[in-house]
Formats: sequence, C-alpha cells, structure tokens
Amino acid sequence: MSQPTLLLLTASLLTFVSVYMLARYGYAWSLALIARQEQAYDRVLRQQLLIDVEPRTVLAMSAAAVVVAGMLAFLITATTIAAFVCAAAMIFLPNLVIRHMETKRRERLESQLIDGLTTLASAARAGLNLVQSMELLERNAVGPIRQEFGQLLREYRMGVDLNQAMQNASNRIGSQLYRLMFTAIQMHRVRGGDSAQSLDRISESIRDIRRLEGKLDALTSQARYQALFMSMMPVVFLALLWSIDPQGVGMLFVVPAGRVILLGVAAAIAIAFFWIRKIMTVDI
Repeated sequence: MSQPTLLLLTASLLTFVSVYMLARYGYAWSLALIARQEQAYDRVLRQQLLIDVEPRTVLAMSAAAVVVAGMLAFLITATTIAAFVCAAAMIFLPNLVIRHMETKRRERLESQLIDGLTTLASAARAGLNLVQSMELLERNAVGPIRQEFGQLLREYRMGVDLNQAMQNASNRIGSQLYRLMFTAIQMHRVRGGDSAQSLDRISESIRDIRRLEGKLDALTSQARYQALFMSMMPVVFLALLWSIDPQGVGMLFVVPAGRVILLGVAAAIAIAFFWIRKIMTVDI
C-alpha cells in the first residue's frame, strides 16, 4: 500500500471517528449550549432591554453571520485559517455587543437612580403613597428608568405583590444599587416610619457608594489605559517592521509557522488584556 493511500485512509478513519463522537456525545451538549444561549438572549433582550424579539431568531441570525463571515474571509484571502479566525470572532461578537448594550443600559440606570429617589421622596412628602410615587416617577422620568418602573407597575396592576414586583425588577436590572434600594424599601414597608426620610437616607447611601466607585475608577483608570496601549503596541511594531522589511514580515502571513506564531501572540495579548481588566475591576 502506497504512502498517499495510507494517509488518505488514516484521514478518512479520523474523520469518521470524529463525526461519530460528535454525533454520539456532542448532540446533547450542543442542545444544552443552544438552550443556554437562548436563555441569555431572552434575559438580556426581552427582560433587561425590553426588546420584543425572539431569542431563537437572534441565535439563527448569529449562526448565519458566523457562516457568512467565514465564507467571505475565505473568498477574500483564499486561506482556511483566515476563514476560521473570522468565523471564531463572529461567534463571540454578538455576545460582546449584547453585553456592551446591557452594561451601558445598567450604567444609565444607575446614573438616573439618585434623581429617581429624589422624585420618590418629594412625592412622599406631598402625601402620595409608594405606588403613587412610582407612578409619578414613571410619568416624569425618561430613558430606561421609566421603562423599568413602568414594567414594575404593570406587574403590580396585574395582581403581583409589590414586594415581588420590586424583586423581579431587581433581578431584571442586575444592579447592586437597585437591589439595595428595593431591599431598603421592602424593609421600610415592614417596619414603617417616615417614607420621605427613609428614601432620603437611601439616596444619600447610594450617593456615597457612587462617589466611592468614581474614586476607584479614577485610581484604576491609568492601569486600564496602560493595558489598552500595551495591547496595541505589538500591532504598531508590526506595522513599523512591515515598512522596513515587508518581505520578511509578510512571511508571517504566508508561512504556516508564521500564522501559528501570529495566532499565539494574538491569544497571549488578549489573555493579558482581559486579565489586567479583571484585576482592575473592583466591586464594592
């Protein structure tokens, strides 16, 4: 038996074993992964961002984008590794975009919290109860805080207990500040007292927490920007070397060993960048 025939038989056997193992053990894992991804889309898009879109539709669009990105990269570069890299990047891109939208909306909600508490306290001083104060906040506020309190009041009008509606809102928003506010309001409803004074104390506590978070962000901002600059420097050096010796640097993109080196360097830079960001993220 010739060596090419032996290699072909070996490759065919490995392909058969891989497909069998994937069909035998990977099917259930794939279904569980798809279910978790749909739950994540449902939690962020429908529960937090309040966007009426089917999670399965978003998942199908993400899968189509992965295939299209891989095919376009292969047609443009005529290299399999470029198609694989683009397809792998497109796998993580929808999650990054949704996470960015979730983070920005939560930051805006937290920035509106103190003004919202001030509105609730003013309404309580005017003689309104808690539900009426929330209705006043919903009418006068703008942005995501109006959406969240509107959803809370809709649940309350449909028969959900107010404490449970506030707990649902706390879980939906996913912010420690809102969880603190709703917990304090629930405790006040149990123990009683002056509503306006309680809301003022909650507002002052949250204002102090926000002030401390601002100081921590200022102290760690230099390290975060250094991580960004350090991750960009290899690209700058590669561009400089390309201008000096384009033929030598071009071998990194042509020779298979050079492509492996580039992938390893990119992976190391990404790991270092996210590691530094993780260290510099301080949770109060």
